[in-house]
Amino acid sequence: MKYYSIQRPITPGSYPKSPFMKVLNIVNFGFRTYCKEIGREAWGYIEYKMPLHPEDAAEYELMPIPEKIIHISFIGVDSWGCRVYKDETGRLWKYSDPGEMPEERHDGLYRASSNDPDGEPDYPLCGDMDYRIEDTGGFYGNVPQKQIYRN
Repeated sequence: MKYYSIQRPITPGSYPKSPFMKVLNIVNFGFRTYCKEIGREAWGYIEYKMPLHPEDAAEYELMPIPEKIIHISFIGVDSWGCRVYKDETGRLWKYSDPGEMPEERHDGLYRASSNDPDGEPDYPLCGDMDYRIEDTGGFYGNVPQKQIYRN
């Protein structure tokens, strides 16, 4: 299974190693390079014979290739200042912290409790999934932040 290193080049000590985790291949790009498979920049990748435990991958900041990608669209900002998105099934997702540029940081998404725009962020997006934000006409700074209004 392939894992991308998103924080640093792959060097000794920067990836999990044991007799039970056979490394098949290590590739460093030399500089951060955009990787279409994960939708962001990475320093390189490492391939293992078997999948890593999710905690091992997270501890070494290695990102697996997502098995499923959800597509989300920006719908507004909740009363706490967190950006809220809707996926293709109608489920609402949000960032847990308010602030600028969570899309560029590729922060983790959380389900909105009760599928309510003002619901608390409850369950994170599964580790084997990732998200892509659909372009809704250039909202990255060009669309003013707006409150979500309930019907």
